[in-house]
Amino acid sequence: MHAKKMLFAGLIATLAGCGTIGNNIVSDQELATKAAFALDTTADQVTISNRSGEVSGAINFVAATHGRKHQCYITTVMGAVSSSAICSGANSVSSANAGATSGNSNCNALLSAAGQCR
Repeated sequence: MHAKKMLFAGLIATLAGCGTIGNNIVSDQELATKAAFALDTTADQVTISNRSGEVSGAINFVAATHGRKHQCYITTVMGAVSSSAICSGANSVSSANAGATSGNSNCNALLSAAGQCR
């Protein structure tokens, strides 16, 4: 019974370190590349900040590009394998598209009704 408890405690300790280990292994450049894909830009246009690892294996970070900051995360298994980035506001209308014309694909019925399409 004591051996099972020790094995379980060891397993929990190993899993608890996944996000921390992954956060130390995955580079800012890799995060920028993954965030760039999610944000429809290039990695050289993305700046990474506020990195933190979680027990779940997730790495949370802020990706700044084109004057906007996006909260992003990836999941990782001890840094060896990682997912694509998921970022907040990845497909939102940027300030550059605020004056979209009704023929623009960024102008939908709701924006048109609000008088945001020109």
